Parts: sequence; structure tokens; C-alpha cells
Amino acid sequence: MENLLPIMGLSFLGSIAGLIGGLFLLWKGSVEKETSLHLIAFAAGVILGVVFLDLLPEAQEFGGQGTFFLALIGLVAFFLIEDFLLHFHHHEEHAHRVNPVAPLIILGDTVHNFIDGAVIAASFLADARLGVLVAVATFFHEVPQEIGDFAVLLSAGLSKTEVLLSNLLTAMATFMGAIGVLLFVEQASNFLGPLLGLAAGMFLYISSADILPEIARTPMRDPRWHTAGFFLGGIGLMFLLTEFLPG
Repeated sequence: MENLLPIMGLSFLGSIAGLIGGLFLLWKGSVEKETSLHLIAFAAGVILGVVFLDLLPEAQEFGGQGTFFLALIGLVAFFLIEDFLLHFHHHEEHAHRVNPVAPLIILGDTVHNFIDGAVIAASFLADARLGVLVAVATFFHEVPQEIGDFAVLLSAGLSKTEVLLSNLLTAMATFMGAIGVLLFVEQASNFLGPLLGLAAGMFLYISSADILPEIARTPMRDPRWHTAGFFLGGIGLMFLLTEFLPG
């Protein structure tokens, strides 16, 4: 269990620290659309940088030729999970005329954070530097996501206190995912390659299917190259960290 403290610290970075986006929203009351899109574009760049510069190469080292197939499985699985949740949401709203968006977001965040914790722990066990990079990518993804989640939960009728407490509780699932990997570290060591491959697919889906299309279809007042610059800046940051962060 000598890895417990660093993994818990990285899980904190990828979960509790990511709530800073939602806290900013609670404090300010609103976030400029351009600011939010710039954050999202930067997060997309960070995530893609981690996938192609670290996660996939590391997964291939552990998992061999099946890495890219596992990444495909991760991408498809995450799509199916999200599609099911969206279909369930639509069906329930149509059938009962009740808006279930708040519990669905809380449930989705809990599952997502649990997976994040498992991925951070598995990445750290494979390579300490990779664990740091994955935690950084998770943080930059969580900040804009929490802004959106806080806004939706507030619009669904929850009080600021309820929104904050529910997000703190869902963030704790990150630690549960990390601890789960640590408790079964001997068994998990045999599955590091597949776990990293699945994580790469998950991150690919988040960035390419969720974030980038949202940026592309959202009208903005400032020039598009501003957003492109933040996107490329996220990739550049991951490149620099990959090159210069001690292994």
C-alpha cells in the first residue's frame, strides 16, 4: 500500500479539485459562454494529448496488439452507456412528465468518477508519470463539466447547498474506484494493459464525440481561432509534460 498516498492525492486532483468550476459558478452566478468554451476546448486538447502521447503507447507496452481493439471497445461502451442514459431520460420525461435530470446527472457523475479513480490508479501503477498526466487530464475535463452540471442542477430546482453536497458525494466515488484497484492490485497488475486501453477509448469518446462537436456547433462572438488556440494549447501542455515530467 505504499502507493496509497500518491494515488489518493491524484484522485483528489481529478475529483474534489475539479469542483472549482462549479464553485466558481456558485460564486459568480454565471460564466461567459466564450470563457466556458475556451475551457472546454483546452480540456479537449489535454485529453487527446494524454490519449495519443501516453495512454495508448503505455497500454500497448502492457497489452500488446490488442490495445487498439480495447480502445475501440472502450469508446463504443462509453457511447452505449451515455446513449442508454439519454434514452432513459427522454423516455421517463415523456412517460411521466417528470424531469429526472438531477438524479440522472448525479448517478452519471458517480459512475464516471468511479471509473476516473480506477483509471488514475491503474495508470499510476503502470507508470507514476502517466498517473500524474491522467489526473491532470481528468482535472481539466472536470472543471468545465462541473460548471455545466452545477448549472443544470440549479435549474432543476436544487438549492446551492444541495448542489454542492451532491457533487462532493459523487466526487468521493473517485476514491472508491482508486481504492478498488489498490485492494486488488495483484490481480489488477495483469489487467493494466486492458484497463489503459479501455481508458484511452473512454477519453477519446469524451473528447471527440462529446466536447469537440459541442464547440463546433456553438456560435461565438470572438474569432474561432481563439478556441482553436486553447485546443492546441491543451495538446501542447500535455506534450511538454510528457517530454519533461520525470518518469
